Amino acid sequence: MFRNLNGLLTAALATTVISTSANAETLQASTTIGFESRYLFRGVQFAETSFQPAINLSYGNFYLNAWLNLPIGDDDLVVTPGGEELDLVAGYNFPVSSVVTADIGVTYYTFPDLASGFFDLYEEDGDGLGANTIEPYIGLSFAIPLSPSVYVYHDFNFDTTTFQMNASHSIQLAEKTSFDLGGYIGYVVDDTGGTDYVYGTASANVTYAISDNGSIYTGVRYGGSDIPGGSVIDDSIAGTTKSSAIWWGVGFNASF
Repeated sequence: MFRNLNGLLTAALATTVISTSANAETLQASTTIGFESRYLFRGVQFAETSFQPAINLSYGNFYLNAWLNLPIGDDDLVVTPGGEELDLVAGYNFPVSSVVTADIGVTYYTFPDLASGFFDLYEEDGDGLGANTIEPYIGLSFAIPLSPSVYVYHDFNFDTTTFQMNASHSIQLAEKTSFDLGGYIGYVVDDTGGTDYVYGTASANVTYAISDNGSIYTGVRYGGSDIPGGSVIDDSIAGTTKSSAIWWGVGFNASF
């Protein structure tokens, strides 16, 4: 996910971190294989239809995640340079009380389709080839209705700070079927004096459990930002943007 769009430096990933059980002192793994008709990150679109596999490992309170975005047939995009992205996450969460769980970690963002190598970090005053970046985060999750959480992220390479609030709710429709609602709203602060902006996304999925450890889902999403001129692709050929959009997604989840 290339960070510079219309002169704005955006921040890093908000939703790939998984929560782990504080009492489960065994190695656990889960995976997701998803397809999304748009790839938006914090209100900014970086690709059209994309394949998004992920794998998550946890041991006790520690976790490691890897998430990949692979665009499908969007080589004609002129708004962004590609859309291929690999995000690596390492973190640790722990209970603060019976209601509150704290989460700390760091994400490393790499972009396989750009000229920079795996270890080339973005430097504002550098040669312009580095695009990768590092972003630590800290958050609190609350075991109350709507499962709210609040997170703070800081990208040291792009000098952005992001504040985000998340919520979700699941309604059981049948023995194996649920209706899952989710959403988040955030605020990106450009610490270099650039334009700050607000973003948000809401989603609704129908999930069907095909086994004790596997499920499939499909649903719709709506999201965007208040970035002047728009941050969502309207016409990829013309290179025009708009402020928000609706898109769809399908996928498969499994745990081991």
